[in-house]
Amino acid sequence: MIEKTAYSVLIVEDEYPARELLVKYVLDCPELVLAGVAEDGQIAESLLSHKEYDLIFMDINIPVQSGLDLLKKFHNKNSFFIFATAYSEFAVSAFEYEALDYLLKPFDFSRFRKSVEKAIRFWGDIRNSQDIQSQSLTFTSNSAKCFLPYDEIVYLSSHNKNTVIHAKEKDYEVSKLLKDIEGKLSDEHFYRIHKGYMVNKKYISSIRYDKGGSYLLELRDGEDTVLPVGRAYASNLKGRLGL
Repeated sequence: MIEKTAYSVLIVEDEYPARELLVKYVLDCPELVLAGVAEDGQIAESLLSHKEYDLIFMDINIPVQSGLDLLKKFHNKNSFFIFATAYSEFAVSAFEYEALDYLLKPFDFSRFRKSVEKAIRFWGDIRNSQDIQSQSLTFTSNSAKCFLPYDEIVYLSSHNKNTVIHAKEKDYEVSKLLKDIEGKLSDEHFYRIHKGYMVNKKYISSIRYDKGGSYLLELRDGEDTVLPVGRAYASNLKGRLGL
């Protein structure tokens, strides 16, 4: 995943001096890009409805609708909300709706900068989580949610309406058809070799002719597992293996 180097900012503030100070602080941070300014809740709602912002610096007491009302409407967006306000009594409510930070006026650039750095750290955590999930299979087994890295999965087999995920350490039975799980797997890492089997290419040891146009696939999994290759899949598999 490409690392994020610029973060778009929306400022929501009705008072001119406070708004201009926030603008200055944003412009003084090289990783921030000022992408929008709103002087009241109506303008802010319109902007938030039509565009994604990474960071929203917002006052509580603004015309038309409050900053808290806006947070309640848009807290599920992929944005971090940071309040910049003189009203300390709303902090608990703000954090209940997952505000990232709460700046009490008057605050200086150092305090503003801490909020920015906190947001950047959180964006880094999100990227790491996305990277992990993009290289993992997420599933539920025995009522537990599991994240299994691709490298840990040796092969998958179909068992009636269930699928067994054969991993390096243990097997997991999942109440899903193999074809449904196939859609969640990277075709770069996993090959369908049979209507009842998918394999991780990392663990393929060899493929050999069996009889009657059939092939067998041997896995490098410590048990020398051998799986049948369906005739309908043999040509494509050999092509992907460069045979």
